[in-house]
Amino acid sequence: MFIASFEVWPVLKPVLYSIKSKIVIFAVIATLLPTAGLGLLSFKQNEALIIDSVTRELRVLADNVNRQLNLWMDENTLTIRALSTSNPVIEGLTILKKQTDNTHENTAKQTQSVMSGYLTAVRDKLDDVLELTVFDSTRKIVASSASTPEVLESPERWTHASLTRGSIAITPHWNDRYDTAAFSVIYPVLSYDSQLIGAIAATLDLGIFRNKLMETRKFSSGEITLLDQNSRVLLSSASGIDHLAVPNPHYLESMQILEESITHDGLSYPKAIGLLYASENVPVTILVEQDQSAIQASWMKLRNRFLEFVAILIVIVTLVALYMGHSIVTPLKQLISAVRGIVEGNLDIYLPVKRKDEVGQLTTIFNQMTDALRNKHTEIMAVNQAMQQQNQLLQKLSITDGLTSLYNRAKLNTILIEQLARFKRNDRTFCLLMIDVDHFKTINDKLGHITGDKILITVASALLKSIRTIDYAARYGGDEFMAILTETNSSAAIKTAERIRSEVSAACSALEEHPIQITLSIGITQSHHDDTTPGDLIARADVALYEAKKRGRNRVYCVDVAHTDP
Repeated sequence: MFIASFEVWPVLKPVLYSIKSKIVIFAVIATLLPTAGLGLLSFKQNEALIIDSVTRELRVLADNVNRQLNLWMDENTLTIRALSTSNPVIEGLTILKKQTDNTHENTAKQTQSVMSGYLTAVRDKLDDVLELTVFDSTRKIVASSASTPEVLESPERWTHASLTRGSIAITPHWNDRYDTAAFSVIYPVLSYDSQLIGAIAATLDLGIFRNKLMETRKFSSGEITLLDQNSRVLLSSASGIDHLAVPNPHYLESMQILEESITHDGLSYPKAIGLLYASENVPVTILVEQDQSAIQASWMKLRNRFLEFVAILIVIVTLVALYMGHSIVTPLKQLISAVRGIVEGNLDIYLPVKRKDEVGQLTTIFNQMTDALRNKHTEIMAVNQAMQQQNQLLQKLSITDGLTSLYNRAKLNTILIEQLARFKRNDRTFCLLMIDVDHFKTINDKLGHITGDKILITVASALLKSIRTIDYAARYGGDEFMAILTETNSSAAIKTAERIRSEVSAACSALEEHPIQITLSIGITQSHHDDTTPGDLIARADVALYEAKKRGRNRVYCVDVAHTDP
């Protein structure tokens, strides 16, 4: 039996390594486990447990809202209390208390105006405050941030608690003037010697608390509604409820008596499970509701033991899926990353082969492919380098003279076009020198072409030594040369031409095989504004050269400068 199993294993081993086999195994597990579990477990509904869970969730939601409301109230009362101790309020009330006769009427009005401006500036900085009003000790309004402040009743006697925590002058209600839910809090104002000199009242925007309701609502599936002391709607997290909506008083009374969640005709849903919660610091009632139809749907789907089974099943399937995903996706991602590297030009990529399945075979083939690509790339780079060298040589040959290595006639025309364009833009003159070797044909016939070529090379070398690096030299043809002197006028060009004559004469006299006295005739022209083509300059330079030869050769002649023969 053991021998047979060892004989079967080499056959089954490649099958178990394949991705297809792993997927089949996963499918079998994912199918068998739910089927077996659904057959073994019962679907008895435990309604009481779900209702209890819903009640706890509603209590937690209501408690969170209550804490948020108390915190919001504490923040605002601290702000108002700070205002009651501010210098502008205390000093203003002190001044008004001392100036009671008519002689100080202007001073009193000015003080009230300053206090109103201060209250308005403070109100603009407080998002939760709609209105700020200051009363004197006789409960008369002396300053307000509103043009027509609300009428509030200040307490005739302040208890110890109201002295430290303030008093709610108007309970939460719907304020038609500001079109929002609001209530008013009043704080006593004590002088610097702790005497009661007035009070400050703030009308708070309870509607702004809806943002906090929405934040709390994000963590629960229930809706939240705040009711005033008459069970009227103040604000709600549900978008379809406004202050005109009226909850069923019968259900509200039942919730208050039982202090438990009950099913009722809800405000947020047609049928809801609701719970009432009385706030501590703010006289409002918190109504939290959940959709009964959603709960009933969950009752139909979620059964007590079935939940445990599904959780276990999800864990098993998830673990298997994670393993499968890791074993399949991870190597594929490595291959994708490697291929992306090849696309970006990195051919030095090698992936270790750690598996024997299809992914391992693909990795092996990929490594073989990268080796082939590297070899081909090396060959291509070698061929490309050779082609670049040939192209550079061809480019050089296309613009230079083969004998003297100076620019050829075609390149000379291109340079002249560029210099003319620059001259038109910047108005910086340049000069063209046309150079001819005197009696070169006679010398060439007498000494031979080889010596003639050496003389031409020597002339070219001396020409390059005599000009600047920003100038250009070219062989125009035969024994004629040209030089372009950039940003140079006629006077400077003549000096350069004389230097060229001297350099050539000295260089040719120093030839080893046939020292000979070589002279040059040089014609010069300067750029003109009416020059449009290189031919215009070449023609004038040619005329100047002809004039130099006519006057006896071995001289420089410039058509732009008056000459006197020696």
